[in-house]
Amino acid sequence: MKKMKKRVLAVIATMAIMCMTLTGCGSKMAPADETISALFELAAKSNAAPMKDLLGFASEEDVRSAFFEEGADMELVDELSSELTSAGVDLSDEEIQEITDSMMAVLDKINYTAEITSESSDKTVVTLKVYGYSMDDMNQIMIDASNKMMESITEEDQMAIIEGDTEVLTTYMQQYINDFLAGLSTMELSTEPVEVTVNCEKLAVDVSGKETVAWLPSDMNNFSNQIEAAMFQ
Repeated sequence: MKKMKKRVLAVIATMAIMCMTLTGCGSKMAPADETISALFELAAKSNAAPMKDLLGFASEEDVRSAFFEEGADMELVDELSSELTSAGVDLSDEEIQEITDSMMAVLDKINYTAEITSESSDKTVVTLKVYGYSMDDMNQIMIDASNKMMESITEEDQMAIIEGDTEVLTTYMQQYINDFLAGLSTMELSTEPVEVTVNCEKLAVDVSGKETVAWLPSDMNNFSNQIEAAMFQ
């Protein structure tokens, strides 16, 4: 099994090591639709609890270690803090946590169903139907927040930002982020789902030190890409 790339609002790490493919197994496995549902929760919503309970991991941290490359599951708050600091924006930990909580609340609303549509002894196909958000709507929210910010900048503050005044820049960025998050909170899920076809095979997973076989995507990289595209259509 290739480890999964993690994407939370386009934050994803590089794929990693191969895991042994099995063509047969005598032990009872969870149905493919259940493992794909749990994997969707993990990949799309950073929710490791369903996979922990389904396969018997000792902890949610063990789930992330099994499916993500080392460092790929860095908390979104750390990712955002690093990116904002690089851009010269100095927000407090509390403000960054508020941003991440708002973004995760948007992701948590995404709805989906999973159904086995074809199965054999060594291959199973699961069809996911994902009710996500409109990318056009999200882009418009960003544009509106940006326009509002630009319209409010005074000439004096504009010169201060050009000269490197990070305090002034941070003030305007706080306004932009607040307007963006307010817009996100009003977004509605699409009424028509995006169908994602997931080809699954029996793969060995390190479940808290014990090798366990489960139905998982044959191509984890493609699965990650399809999920991201379905979340923001």
